[in-house]
Amino acid sequence: MEKRDVDLIEIRGARVHNLKNVDLDIPLRKLVCFAGPSGSGKTSLAFHTLLTESKRRFINSFPNSMKFFTERPAAVDVDRIFPVLPVFGLPQINPVMGSRTVVADVMRLTDGLQNLYFSTSKELCPVHDTELQIRSVGEQLKGQVKTIVPNGVYHILLSPNEFIRVFGEGYIPPRSYSAKRKTIESFQEGDDFWEVMRFKFENLDALEKKWQELKLSQFPLNYLLIGPEFKKTQNLVFHFKKVCPKCDFESNPVQTVSAFSPYSALGACPKCNGYGANLIYDDKKIIDRELTIEEGGLKLLNYGPFEDAYDAFLKILKKNKTPLDIPIKKLPKEFFELLFEGQGDYPGYTELQKYLDSKKYKPSVRIYIRHMQKEEPCKVCLTSRLNKAVHHYRISLGGRLWGLQEIMELTVQDALQLFSQKRIKEETHEARIYRDICEKLKLAADMGLNHLSILRKAKSLSAGEYQRLLLIKYLTFKGVDSLFVLDEPSLGLGETELKKLLSGLRQIIDQGNTVILIDHSEFLQKNSDHLIVMGPGSGKSGGEIIYQGQPPKYFTTKENVVWETKKQKAKTSQFIEVSSPSIYGKNYPDFKIPLEEMVWVTGDSGSGKSANLIKIMANTLYKRLYSEWMEDDLFSVKSVKNPQKLEDVIVISSDLNRFTSRSSVGTITEFASVIRKHFLKLPVAKSMNLKEGHFSSNSELGMCPRCEGKGSIVIEMQYLEDIVLECEDCKGLKIKPMYANISDGKMTVAEAYNLPLNQVLERIQLTPKFRRIWEYLKILNLDYLSLDRGLNTLSGGEKQRIYLLSKLMKTIQNSLLIFENLSFGLSERELKMLGVFLQDLVQLKNTIVIIDSSSYFKYLATSKLEFKHNEIKLLKLDK
Repeated sequence: MEKRDVDLIEIRGARVHNLKNVDLDIPLRKLVCFAGPSGSGKTSLAFHTLLTESKRRFINSFPNSMKFFTERPAAVDVDRIFPVLPVFGLPQINPVMGSRTVVADVMRLTDGLQNLYFSTSKELCPVHDTELQIRSVGEQLKGQVKTIVPNGVYHILLSPNEFIRVFGEGYIPPRSYSAKRKTIESFQEGDDFWEVMRFKFENLDALEKKWQELKLSQFPLNYLLIGPEFKKTQNLVFHFKKVCPKCDFESNPVQTVSAFSPYSALGACPKCNGYGANLIYDDKKIIDRELTIEEGGLKLLNYGPFEDAYDAFLKILKKNKTPLDIPIKKLPKEFFELLFEGQGDYPGYTELQKYLDSKKYKPSVRIYIRHMQKEEPCKVCLTSRLNKAVHHYRISLGGRLWGLQEIMELTVQDALQLFSQKRIKEETHEARIYRDICEKLKLAADMGLNHLSILRKAKSLSAGEYQRLLLIKYLTFKGVDSLFVLDEPSLGLGETELKKLLSGLRQIIDQGNTVILIDHSEFLQKNSDHLIVMGPGSGKSGGEIIYQGQPPKYFTTKENVVWETKKQKAKTSQFIEVSSPSIYGKNYPDFKIPLEEMVWVTGDSGSGKSANLIKIMANTLYKRLYSEWMEDDLFSVKSVKNPQKLEDVIVISSDLNRFTSRSSVGTITEFASVIRKHFLKLPVAKSMNLKEGHFSSNSELGMCPRCEGKGSIVIEMQYLEDIVLECEDCKGLKIKPMYANISDGKMTVAEAYNLPLNQVLERIQLTPKFRRIWEYLKILNLDYLSLDRGLNTLSGGEKQRIYLLSKLMKTIQNSLLIFENLSFGLSERELKMLGVFLQDLVQLKNTIVIIDSSSYFKYLATSKLEFKHNEIKLLKLDK
């Protein structure tokens, strides 16, 4: 068979989600961009088909021993993909849930720093901060010999066995010593000690040189010293470990790079187990001092299993005539002593907390405890996550010595400045490590991540920040013939950062790799080598390729969106005012937000937009409303003044990944309940005495018992690929067939769950509340979705809009709504429709704040809040 060069990835018969048997050829070693409306099938084709199937087949090429411990995706509905390349994916979300991972880990900087310290660091005394040194033989001799005879000849000897161990059988010493004769004479094999060398204290340099020549430092031996005239013998012990010249601190050199890793038992701080923080009960969460006891201020005692303890405590309070109707903060000191220590049948907070800790093996208890706790910085490792035993290892940078824990406290910008000063001319292992570290820090700076501390928790990052950190890992990739699939990599990037991103992607392609983007940025679309546009609509109206080819040709024929500039006039001159905000170790200037307006917030990445508006302003206002924090990040603020009492504070960001596998469009919009109630009104349902649960795949009443309401059965093959089969009992309907096939004459229960909403809801009588939500659904262009569509299968834009819709289940008035990266996953046309909808919300006395880099919001907003280096400006936008 003739060998041919492959220049295309062939996809044949792709039918994932709404894809309509798509055939597609994607050029290799090019920058390919997918475009089209939200829900048109871009993510389904690029991510759920190409990336997932390539990853599955690539993993299947591993030996069984590796596949057994590797999570393998299920096979996708596609006829053919060729060739299958090693694949890397960049998701739309920040999936990090744990507290151990930090910024340095995500960008693969931690490994380089660990290798650098293991290879090049110096061990210092933790007390005196001085470099440890090996004491010379002469120094050790002077320390052990109390009386020194001037110009006396001293002899160092070993027992015969140890002498042979050091020098071997063939080496004959010049002299030997007999304990019986108490003299040193010419060598006699039967003597007790054999001479190693002789010396005078006036010439210790010669002794040192001889010692090194014989390489005696590597042998931990017991020597015998005989002084002049052979009158006195003395045992000598030499230590050749590094010690502090000012004290007796002795070196304990690390044996492995794991000693610098918080992920190993050897390197992790034993107090916090490598997390950098410890969980403690939060006094503000277990007691709300602003509330009274009657209002439920003793939050820990509101836990169901503690009902008896609560009743016992109330009896004691009534006996002591403690008032229950005044704020807890006004109660005397004796009350709090009683609350924590207990009395009689009431065990006290301290014992109740111990009880909860003893039940941590129960998931429900763990969840409850975590809700009542907060993270406290570890006082042993000082948040570095590292064992204190390696804190005194230092490297020289910028004219001073740095510990790894000190390096980790720096921001990306400070670390880059520090490492850039290092100059190593020779091509050594050390030089390669420094170059790799500098390259990653430089890329992070180019991606607008200068502000991030490299020790910041990854779970606190926005989706955009997390994506860019992953991009650093990909942009430093050294290899060929690999495939990169990146979903909305432009998220949160300004024009300058986009150009640097494009430059980095070009470098990957020049190495011989293929890059596929799913992005709504016209800059990336126009600068790609190949453009693929999906459509023409969303959902079942999409799933087709409407254009494929060079970008210039598409943009010359593309219909431009005409923006209307009718902006809502401000109804008030009042402001939310924030004074002296500070977060992540940085102080920001005061700023204010006009009420009952749409405010567009702009600024470079890392300028503090989300930190100030969400983590400080919105968080504080949310706490005033609901007596609990929306975010756990530590911050300080002098004041957040709001002249009006808000009814709600809602934050909608692009980082919407906290959904379970059973979450669906029907559950989050509550339309599933509407459908169930509709079918319960039928005579057949009444005659069978059915309840709502009989029509739900999440209820034991209705779920198919064989597949547990999943519609499919997974057969686990220990060393082979798992097999996914449609459930034979329910035929994929998820609920019992006898209930799924009940019909109202127009459609069955199963059809109501699986048809597009625009075909289902038109046939059902809706209440005023759900008629309003149905109108919102059409405005947000989500009426093509089905009720049974899983939220984890939606695109980023669909998730954001469906989450917004869930917040509109009640009428929103006089509320603060903050949108972060609202344009994420939306085309220009969809953004315009959403903008009109947001302007209607402003009419209901709501304050809309949009944190987004898209210039389209200048047509919608009436004010603009600009974040710059050390300045925050509020500007009025012209009509």
